[in-house]
Parts: sequence; structure tokens; C-alpha cells
Amino acid sequence: MRQVLHYITGAVLVFGAYFLGTFIAQRADMSIPGALIGLLILLSVLLFFPALERHLTQFAASPLKHMSLLFVPAVLGISLYWGDIINNALAIFIAIVLTTAISLGITAWCSQWLLNKKTNTDD
Repeated sequence: MRQVLHYITGAVLVFGAYFLGTFIAQRADMSIPGALIGLLILLSVLLFFPALERHLTQFAASPLKHMSLLFVPAVLGISLYWGDIINNALAIFIAIVLTTAISLGITAWCSQWLLNKKTNTDD
């Protein structure tokens, strides 16, 4: 029963942050996607209330197991633009490598900062 409550709480957190972010993006007429604003809201909630992490983990484990299914439409859609991809292959390659390196670097830095913060509070 307790696991079900954790799962429901995690689902409310995820979907609530998503819908709140979408609402804010539409109301403020922002060029930032609502899903990104929702992720920032969820990150803020987890930073201020770290005990909610277990609820979120309980919910997120299930969809993450089947994440590869979400990429099937995108992979199939590439075939429609194959000519454009070949014509711009060098630019696409540079953009992908550069943005991946930057995002991995930022993610590693944030993860290290959060892990250091968590280990310092546990002591």
C-alpha cells in the first residue's frame, strides 16, 4: 500500500510540474517550452524537499524501463529527411557533438554538486 502511495505521489509531482510549466509558458507567452519550465520546477521542488526523491523514483522507474519505445517514431521520421541530412551532415555532426559535450559537462557538474551537497548533509 505504501508503494502505491509513493507511486501516486511521484506521478502527481511529475505531471503537476509538467502542467504547471506548460501553463506558465502559455500564460507568459514565453519562447521556452513548458516541459523545460516544468523540469526546472520539479528540480526546485526536489532541492527544497529532498524527501520527495523516493516518491519520484518510485514513479519514474516504470516509464524509464520502456524509454526506447518513445524513440521509434523519431527514428522512423529520419527517413523522410534523409536527403537534407546527407547535404548537411558535417554541420549536424558538429552540432550534435558540441551540444552533447556541453550538456554532459553541465550534467556532470550539477550531479557532482548535488552529490557533494547530499553527502555533506548526511554527515
